[in-house]
Amino acid sequence: MSETPLPLRAKAALALRIWALYPRVLAGLRREQLPAFVAHFGQTSRSRAAHSPARLSHAVDRSLRLGARRPRCLVSSLVLYRLLREQGDDAELVIGLPQTPADKDAHAWVELAGRDVGPPPGRGPHEELARFK
Repeated sequence: MSETPLPLRAKAALALRIWALYPRVLAGLRREQLPAFVAHFGQTSRSRAAHSPARLSHAVDRSLRLGARRPRCLVSSLVLYRLLREQGDDAELVIGLPQTPADKDAHAWVELAGRDVGPPPGRGPHEELARFK
């Protein structure tokens, strides 16, 4: 079932929230080790209207994309993770590698109750290495 489209004002407000979180994520990743950053970044009181995980995932992907350029999956995933936590969802950040890794590059995505919610491309063929709440 498809969701009702957001009015332009609501879309703009959501995009502004995403863009405000983006530099916080970049700065936090430079200042802290990942487990510590995720632990405190995910601590928030429920203060936002609820959107579906699919809507938030799509909004993060669209808002942070500049032409063909996208931020790293870890950055996008952390933005989505925070948005979900702000609305009271028990989101988890997951880091993984392909089933047959050819290099050291890991991948990040967000899960709710063990279900991949993105951001795109989501889990794909990756196997979980670490999970953060």
